[in-house]
Amino acid sequence: MVSAKTISRYDELLARTQAMLSARHQEKWAAALNTWRAELKNRLSPAELRSHAQRTARALGGMESIGEIALGDNDQEFLRLVEDLFAICKEIIE
Repeated sequence: MVSAKTISRYDELLARTQAMLSARHQEKWAAALNTWRAELKNRLSPAELRSHAQRTARALGGMESIGEIALGDNDQEFLRLVEDLFAICKEIIE
């Protein structure tokens, strides 16, 4: 069972990532993360929460991903944020 503290931290990291994306005029990604954060306000089942975290983790790597945006900007703070978000996704998935 994922703790409320972990879910809160996950939401916080999503919010910070959303802000980084908005600052870079990445409105498509910022809007997606806004939607995903709204989904967290519902009481998700453990399976739904795992699926949510899997989707987020997939969005962090690969072509046109959030991670690629951070790499392209060479912004160490943004890259650490992406790493932290990926780590918490893995925690939720497992």
